[in-house]
Amino acid sequence: MRALSLLAAAAMVVSLFLPWLALPGGGFTPYDLVRQLNPDLQGLQDFAGQAPPLMLAFLATFALAALFLILAIVGMASRLLALLAGGLAIGIVAYGFWQAREGALQTGLPLPSTGDLADLAASLGDTLGYGAWAWGLGALVLLLGGLVGFARR
Repeated sequence: MRALSLLAAAAMVVSLFLPWLALPGGGFTPYDLVRQLNPDLQGLQDFAGQAPPLMLAFLATFALAALFLILAIVGMASRLLALLAGGLAIGIVAYGFWQAREGALQTGLPLPSTGDLADLAASLGDTLGYGAWAWGLGALVLLLGGLVGFARR
């Protein structure tokens, strides 16, 4: 499980640079957001003060995955870091689905039935880019790795 967790953390970190939305003319990468930050301390403090907490949590998943990856490479894999990185990402996805559901209910939009879930999955497959899939699946594997644990070498 240690090797899978290493790959999962690497996938989460690499997804920072991969396209997340498959749009004509290019897609969104989280690195586009990070690249526009001022590297000075005041710029980071301003961003942290003005950004929504969900965006900060989203960016923290990359930092936690990178920290886990570095520590795991040197032989100090931490179940807590794996749980935090994977669990925070899965929590963000679950919260996003819940918010979308609540928004649909408030506006009176119909929710997909079980027959429509296949259509929804197909449209997600067409819309989401490699980065979103790498981040989400990497988070799921990292969360499972944190729950199961790692063998000592």
